Amino acid sequence: MTTFGLKAECGRLIEYDTTDDLRELFNRGMLKNVLPIGGGSNLLFTTGRYDGTILHCTDRSVETGNPDAEGMVTLKAAAGCVLDELCAMTCRQTLWGLENLSGIPGEAGGAAVQNVGAYGTEFKDVVTTVHCFDITSGETTVLDNSDCRYGYRDSVFKHLKNPGSLVVTGVTMKLWTTPRPRLGYAALASAFGNHNPAGLTPMMLRDAVLNLRDDKLPSPTLTGSAGSFFKNPVVSAEFHSEMQNRMNRNIPGHVLHSGEVKLSAAWLIDNAGCKSFKCGAAGVWQSQPLVLVNTDGTATGHDVVELENKIRHAVMEKFGVDLIPEVIHI
Repeated sequence: MTTFGLKAECGRLIEYDTTDDLRELFNRGMLKNVLPIGGGSNLLFTTGRYDGTILHCTDRSVETGNPDAEGMVTLKAAAGCVLDELCAMTCRQTLWGLENLSGIPGEAGGAAVQNVGAYGTEFKDVVTTVHCFDITSGETTVLDNSDCRYGYRDSVFKHLKNPGSLVVTGVTMKLWTTPRPRLGYAALASAFGNHNPAGLTPMMLRDAVLNLRDDKLPSPTLTGSAGSFFKNPVVSAEFHSEMQNRMNRNIPGHVLHSGEVKLSAAWLIDNAGCKSFKCGAAGVWQSQPLVLVNTDGTATGHDVVELENKIRHAVMEKFGVDLIPEVIHI
């Protein structure tokens, strides 16, 4: 149930369909020490055993409204909806908003927690409300986009006083019938350089994104991974300048609105000489060093953590930058 494909057990696994199911589980006292899980695409079980309860939504229902006067369409997806299947469905319906997220593994509920993103788009860009069940009170609640406090691979769900206490049951999104291609990512802009943006379709962008992913990332069905393992570090402009002077070389970075600079974790890992690193059966994916893989299906959580620490140490030694894992450690 995780894309890393690491062997792990749990104390109890509960799958549910509806909020009524959750309420019944709550009334029976079965929602204590709970870890909600989606597609398991951003989880690393560091040992072979998690003693708590794993909670997984099996509801994959989707409700799509009619376009309003401005071409906005409301779509509500249950937490168990596979994100890439949603991307494919909305692209077939010529709805704009999810196309750049094509190919990202996982489910809608997990995407709302993680604020997944790729190729110039983040999940928060389409979220209007997130529907939740509070396992501490047994009540349902709805959070607006602003209530979710979305940030770079971050949200309020990662900072709850009682971790896992808000279980995402569904996500309402806003999509568009009018063309809204996001071509800020250089490789996408290059792919459509000769096209009139008004003539593009969501499916054209989806196909381009999937091609880019296939060139760089391992197929989740063939090689276990959690996608991008580390966050791209954000540093001050002063630190970026000092680092370039110290290294006497250009270090690529993207200047944010805040004036800070977002560095490329993949570039740092590559240039710290980590591409050949391996610990047990855990290794670095040669086409994209930001991805750690279960090379032959026999890696353990210990292997991955050892490799993670080895890479972090090498990058810190060479550049003075601490890489922070994007993957959640359990």
